[in-house]
Amino acid sequence: MKLTKALLIKSIRPGMESLGFRWFKDSISGAQGLFAKKVNDDLYLTVGMTIHRYYDDAFTADLYLSKTTTLYCTWGDIPSDCSIRPGQLMTDKELQKYEDGYTQDIWWKCEDSVDDFLHALQLTEPRLCNNEDLIKRINSSKDIDELSTISDRIKEKHNSVPDMDYSFIPEKEIDIIPLDWFKASEYVLRKMGRNINPRLVKRHASDAYIQHVLDNL
Repeated sequence: MKLTKALLIKSIRPGMESLGFRWFKDSISGAQGLFAKKVNDDLYLTVGMTIHRYYDDAFTADLYLSKTTTLYCTWGDIPSDCSIRPGQLMTDKELQKYEDGYTQDIWWKCEDSVDDFLHALQLTEPRLCNNEDLIKRINSSKDIDELSTISDRIKEKHNSVPDMDYSFIPEKEIDIIPLDWFKASEYVLRKMGRNINPRLVKRHASDAYIQHVLDNL
């Protein structure tokens, strides 16, 4: 069976919600399904789903632990192991059950492996979220602090965006995110003197919105 984004989300969403994740409609991150939860006062765990490029019935996931929910941000001094796949957090013994033996790049089949994927996520999530060394490096990252500051300012501003000429906001809401979030994103980025474009405005607006939802659950 050909695995589509809609089918993947439908298949795993109930199990993800049982693990405390919230699904977010998403066309910005590039993932084929986006789930996130708040880990503590400072950190979020985001899971981005990926459908295999060549085997269209297989999927995997990237786990991203940070002060931001924007997947795949690992540039500058951001720890590269903020973004990791479940198999990279498993022991050799745990990996033996998979068809390819000891590979850490595990791909699950949607038809018969959803429960197995959820078990792997439940197994590996605490290993990532309780990694004190990683958390220390996250907290000392200046690039993460900058991303977090941008999101915090957008969250503060989205209810009081000023009237001005906006150049990079979409014509209508995206992913059920109200336009004021995109306006706040452009406004904050301009006030901070950043070089901006429509992609950056959308990315920061989405992150701030997702954080806002999770902060208020």
